[in-house]
Amino acid sequence: MTAGIVFLIGLMFLATQLMEQGRTGEWPGITLASEFNIPADRVFSGWLILDKPIHFVLDDVQLWIVLVFTAALVYWAIDWTDEQLSRLGRRAPPPPQQPELAGGNSG
Repeated sequence: MTAGIVFLIGLMFLATQLMEQGRTGEWPGITLASEFNIPADRVFSGWLILDKPIHFVLDDVQLWIVLVFTAALVYWAIDWTDEQLSRLGRRAPPPPQQPELAGGNSG
């Protein structure tokens, strides 16, 4: 349910961008940085190996793409958790019982 909601919100952002492009003729850049007013020169860490991917996701990737991938990740996590928890509830099958012989020693 949660993954579906996040997925639909991502599609709504895509529809908003398509409508804006149809109205003005240029593609609007709705990114995480534009929605949360994060300046482009902000330094998140002193490490270049971390700053480049963070800036890419915040400044360059469209918000609807981030939301669609987040929905896929949430769906996978919920499905995986459900599989793991269903394993805990299972019991080992009982061992098969030997049938008794009809003409055994009775006395």
